[in-house]
Amino acid sequence: MENGHVRIVDTREESLRGAMVVVGFPTHGLVGSVAASYLVHSLDMTQVAYMVSEEFPPTVIMEEGVVGAPVRLYASKLVCGVDRSCDQLVVVIADIQPPVAMLNELGRVLLDWAESKGVQLVVAIEGQPIENESVRGDARVVAMANRAAAPLLEKYQFQAANGVVTGLAGGLLLGAIGRTTPVLCLVAQAHKDYPDARAAAKVIETVNPLVPLLVLDTKPLRDKARQIEAEVRKTLQQTKESVSRMRAAEPEGAGEMYR
Repeated sequence: MENGHVRIVDTREESLRGAMVVVGFPTHGLVGSVAASYLVHSLDMTQVAYMVSEEFPPTVIMEEGVVGAPVRLYASKLVCGVDRSCDQLVVVIADIQPPVAMLNELGRVLLDWAESKGVQLVVAIEGQPIENESVRGDARVVAMANRAAAPLLEKYQFQAANGVVTGLAGGLLLGAIGRTTPVLCLVAQAHKDYPDARAAAKVIETVNPLVPLLVLDTKPLRDKARQIEAEVRKTLQQTKESVSRMRAAEPEGAGEMYR
């Protein structure tokens, strides 16, 4: 699937019809990154596609020595109930922060891909900085949707949001205006200065009713919150340092205008 400078490359040909897609990109508190990573590992998901663009930072991810794209798409095994109704989850996980200028296009590409696969719902996870960081307890999660997903707000008793959402979630919702594919954005309060695994756990618990046949147990996530936060922070810091070193090594002079 291709749209302008961004394209999605399928690595496995399998039906994703009726699946729900969860999109987790780095955001405030890294809520999307932590939630997506936890879902991929706890559900033992298999990679089904990856996203590439010449506009992405020149970064790859290594797992056991094997390189992978910084934006990857994973799918869970198909789970069916006694009535033959089935739930399948697709997770989009990113280990980079794409340039702001390409977020609208990136959102359109994801929606085009989802529609081509017959996906029934797209859920973006976003973080909102906590104004008073001394406040303890579970994060507050609010929801916003395009017109096609609006009935879900009442059906699942999501707290409807007012205001503005930016970033990839904003790009997805902007691209979803007028589409028939339901697109939902869940925004969780999160600490602005470090990864917030507890907020990610609250978002996963909010998502759980949408895929009732899947067991999304967040207790291990809450128990290992500090460890997970440290691992995600380390990965993003390594990426940031690598990009900074490459920029520092670029030649000065006339080449500057092409950056």
